[in-house]
Amino acid sequence: MKKTVLEGKQWIFELLSQGNIKSVINGNIYKDKRPSGSTKEDCVINSVSMDNSFLQDGVFNVNFYVPMLSVLLNGITQYMPNNNRMLEISKAVYPILENIFRPGFNLTVVNHSTFEEVEEKATYINFRINLKAYN
Repeated sequence: MKKTVLEGKQWIFELLSQGNIKSVINGNIYKDKRPSGSTKEDCVINSVSMDNSFLQDGVFNVNFYVPMLSVLLNGITQYMPNNNRMLEISKAVYPILENIFRPGFNLTVVNHSTFEEVEEKATYINFRINLKAYN
């Protein structure tokens, strides 16, 4: 039976939960979207696509939000990425998502990068995941 992006997100959610990532971040793990106005270190899992071939190929994003640090420079409050926290979170997450082999699927990190959310005063680490589902 063909798998859906909903199942893919659930598998990633379970891997992160079983990997005890909630002990590393002070927020929560969400599918698709984080709560508006959250200022916590949240994880959001979303899907880009999943094809319908026999060995289904899916692309997912796992984003870890980290609030920026408020820094006073030259009398002006500025917001800077919290690189230390991003590094700690990355080191905890990477082994949970890298080269995972399960009976129904396998997945790996294709690449990762950081992005800034100016309005939220946060930076997020994006892990691009390739998931292969077996039918």
